Amino acid sequence: MRLCLFLLIAGLLDAVLTHVGIASGIVSEGNPMMKLVIEKSWSYFYIIKIFLPLTLLGLFYLRPLKGWIRTLLVSTCVLYLSVLIYHMVWIALYFNSAA
Repeated sequence: MRLCLFLLIAGLLDAVLTHVGIASGIVSEGNPMMKLVIEKSWSYFYIIKIFLPLTLLGLFYLRPLKGWIRTLLVSTCVLYLSVLIYHMVWIALYFNSAA
């Protein structure tokens, strides 16, 4: 359950930081599929970032995640953690270069 909540929070934080970074011209979207979604609408981008983890939370209540599904969930959380670290790096680099 905690992994699912982490995934939801990490997804939201990733979405907000990505939006701020792209809108300010500091970064560009690295995922080609999400780049297409962003070009369509930021609303779609946020819906996807919120809907997928919420779906996972719903599935967790229906059937606890075990075995290889739990391994995939942990892997996804590690991946999101690395994305958030990447966000922190570009934010730090931006503020250091602006100073």
